[in-house]
Amino acid sequence: MMKLENKNILIISGEAWGPIWFSKHNYAWQLSKKNKVFFLNPPKKFSLFNIFSPNLDSQPIAPNLTALTYKNVLPVKYKWLNALNEFYVFKKLRRYFESQNISKLIFWTFDPIRLSAPEKLNSSFVILHAVDKYLFSYPSEEILCHKADIVFCVSKEIADSFLKYTSKVHIIPHAIPSDEFLTPKPNPKNKLTALFAGTLDLRMDFEYLNYIIQKFPDILFRFIGKINIRNEFVKKLADGGFVNAVFEGEKPFEEVKYDVQNADLCILFKDNSLNGNSISSHKMLQYLAQGKPVFCSELSQHKEIEDLLYMTNDKYKLEKLLRTFVEHGENGDLVAKRIEYAKRHSFDTILKKIEQLLN
Repeated sequence: MMKLENKNILIISGEAWGPIWFSKHNYAWQLSKKNKVFFLNPPKKFSLFNIFSPNLDSQPIAPNLTALTYKNVLPVKYKWLNALNEFYVFKKLRRYFESQNISKLIFWTFDPIRLSAPEKLNSSFVILHAVDKYLFSYPSEEILCHKADIVFCVSKEIADSFLKYTSKVHIIPHAIPSDEFLTPKPNPKNKLTALFAGTLDLRMDFEYLNYIIQKFPDILFRFIGKINIRNEFVKKLADGGFVNAVFEGEKPFEEVKYDVQNADLCILFKDNSLNGNSISSHKMLQYLAQGKPVFCSELSQHKEIEDLLYMTNDKYKLEKLLRTFVEHGENGDLVAKRIEYAKRHSFDTILKKIEQLLN
């Protein structure tokens, strides 16, 4: 029987280790409590000098958690060069783990667009964890799909696309750490505050954001995270151009929960025209764990709890919902129901479910 204890786990991530955490960062942190975990960052850009560089850069994060970074020794634009580059990358990884006396490695990838030869590490088990919808636009995704001992998908919509290639598919929704459940705080201020915690990038619906900010000048809109896009809205926000919206920059993931606690409501407006963008969001659980009212665009994975959310793609309808909330508040039972929903997605619960599936 496989239990996720006393194991050596390599997590491959599409986002580097840093203050902003995504699903893979949270899994790495939670799994490191009972296992030895190595978190593999995306590669550094190709350079001709990379071939002479040290094997790997390693950064200790916690007693059982180490972040690793490698450099591509060849440009990966072309398929045959990518395969050769992976040969060198796996060789460096193998040398590193041998130097650390690490064997029987669980290969757990959240990034299906690279490193598609886990057998080169003599991996004891291969997990493909799909949190994004790539639609098999990268050859490595199908390769890993066939090599994986099990495939986890955060939604049915993503899972359905994998069933064409393998029957070892299971739906594992996003999870949230137990320390995210803080007691909601009453707002002692007269001015309501709305919070967005995450990355400002092309996935956001900036027209939607701009409209709501302009329509509610008496609400203070706080943005916490990093900027991965430069457009008119983001420039105005970063330059302090809004009288009722502030950009506060990045904060460590562990601190964001206190900002959620102090918020009166949370917002999440995504551009649903982008492929896979209208499925789910990890930050939704962060909001719900404290019972916060969430005003958001439609997300298919959260349709089952639409009675707990203010969810619509119609910005005029959302304006009306928010206006009613500002003037009349909401049913007090909703806070407890949101928290209860989030608790069903705690890491304690989700990891137990994963262990059952592994067996």
